[in-house]
Parts: sequence; C-alpha cells; structure tokens
Amino acid sequence: MIDTTNLERQHQDFLDLMDKMAIHKSEQQVKDNAGAISLLLSQLSGKLKIHAISEDKFLYPTLMSHTNLKVKTTSQGFHTEMGGLAKAFEDFKNNFATTNKIAASPAAFLTESHKVFITLRKRVERENKELYPLLSL
Repeated sequence: MIDTTNLERQHQDFLDLMDKMAIHKSEQQVKDNAGAISLLLSQLSGKLKIHAISEDKFLYPTLMSHTNLKVKTTSQGFHTEMGGLAKAFEDFKNNFATTNKIAASPAAFLTESHKVFITLRKRVERENKELYPLLSL
C-alpha cells in the first residue's frame, strides 16, 4: 500500500504556487513582478518533476499491475493522459522560463498560464478524487 500523504501535499504545493502567480492579473502587474513570477514558475516546474518521478516509480507500477481490471485501466488512462499535460506544461515553462520572457509578453503569459493552471488544477483534483482512492481497492 502506498501512502499518498506526500503526493497530496505536493498537490497542495502546486496549487499554492499557481495561486501566487495568479494574483498578478494585469499585464502591468505581470511586467512589474516578472522576476518573482519566474522564480515561482521554476519552483513549480521542479516540484512537478519530482512528483512525476514519484508517481512513475511507485504509484503507477503498483496500480497498473493490480489484479482489479478497473484499477488497472483507470491508472493506465491517467498515466497516458499525463504525457499530454506534461508536454503542455513544458512548452509553457519554456516559453516563459525567464524574467525577460515573461516581461516581454505579459498578455501571452496571462492567457497561457490561465489555460495551463486550469488544466493542472483539474488533474490534481482528479488524482486526489479518482486515482489515489484506487490504492485502497
């Protein structure tokens, strides 16, 4: 049995970092705070990588080898879906990886961060409500 406490704490860390970036709602606020946003984005990226490694090493092997077919297929679907989300986040991060990139395109940052953060929030919610409970089956 895998204890999901640490994974759920990591989820909360993601949400907190996204909230800190999302307080900057105007282009001017993004420009004025591009350095702080860049640091937060870097922190989020690092935490997401650690989280993905943990899931790939411990969570998914356990769930995908489960004897219950529902557990197996659900976890496989989540794992496959993660590839698309990881790519979208990586593209976003690369587009806004530095203070200068964020400050140069604050409108694009606002638009793209909104899209990526909504998708990431939905994923976190689904993992907490649909994936992690499978460990108790």
